[in-house]
Amino acid sequence: MKGVKSKIKCPDCGAEIKHVGVQVGDILECRECGTEVEILSLSPLEYRELIEEK
Repeated sequence: MKGVKSKIKCPDCGAEIKHVGVQVGDILECRECGTEVEILSLSPLEYRELIEEK
Protein backbone atom coordinates (compact mmCIF):
# COMPACT_ATOMS: atom_id res chain seq x y z
CA MET A 1 0.00 0.00 0.00
CA LYS A 2 3.02 2.24 -0.34
CA GLY A 3 2.10 5.58 -1.85
CA VAL A 4 -1.64 4.93 -1.69
CA LYS A 5 -3.62 7.96 -0.64
CA SER A 6 -7.31 7.77 0.08
CA LYS A 7 -9.42 10.88 -0.01
CA ILE A 8 -12.76 11.34 1.65
CA LYS A 9 -15.06 13.60 -0.34
CA CYS A 10 -18.02 15.18 1.40
CA PRO A 11 -21.16 13.58 -0.06
CA ASP A 12 -23.00 16.89 0.35
CA CYS A 13 -20.69 19.65 -0.94
CA GLY A 14 -17.83 17.64 -2.51
CA ALA A 15 -15.06 19.20 -0.39
CA GLU A 16 -12.21 16.97 0.76
CA ILE A 17 -12.47 15.95 4.41
CA LYS A 18 -9.01 15.84 5.98
CA HIS A 19 -8.28 12.69 7.96
CA VAL A 20 -5.21 11.31 9.69
CA GLY A 21 -5.07 8.17 11.78
CA VAL A 22 -8.77 7.39 11.59
CA GLN A 23 -10.26 4.16 12.92
CA VAL A 24 -13.37 2.23 11.91
CA GLY A 25 -16.35 3.90 13.59
CA ASP A 26 -14.80 7.38 13.67
CA ILE A 27 -17.07 10.24 12.68
CA LEU A 28 -15.55 13.10 10.68
CA GLU A 29 -17.12 16.48 10.00
CA CYS A 30 -16.77 18.48 6.79
CA ARG A 31 -15.26 21.88 7.58
CA GLU A 32 -17.12 23.44 4.65
CA CYS A 33 -20.73 22.43 5.33
CA GLY A 34 -20.81 20.44 8.60
CA THR A 35 -21.92 17.13 7.05
CA GLU A 36 -20.74 14.14 9.08
CA VAL A 37 -19.40 10.87 7.66
CA GLU A 38 -18.72 7.61 9.49
CA ILE A 39 -15.71 5.43 8.64
CA LEU A 40 -16.94 1.90 7.79
CA SER A 41 -13.71 0.26 6.56
CA LEU A 42 -10.05 1.23 6.24
CA SER A 43 -8.91 -1.14 3.50
CA PRO A 44 -10.50 -0.32 1.18
CA LEU A 45 -11.54 3.03 2.60
CA GLU A 46 -15.32 3.12 2.89
CA TYR A 47 -17.50 5.71 4.54
CA ARG A 48 -21.11 6.86 4.60
CA GLU A 49 -22.93 10.09 5.30
CA LEU A 50 -24.59 10.23 8.69
CA ILE A 51 -28.21 11.30 8.34
CA GLU A 52 -29.58 13.10 11.36
CA GLU A 53 -32.96 11.77 12.37
CA LYS A 54 -35.51 14.42 13.33
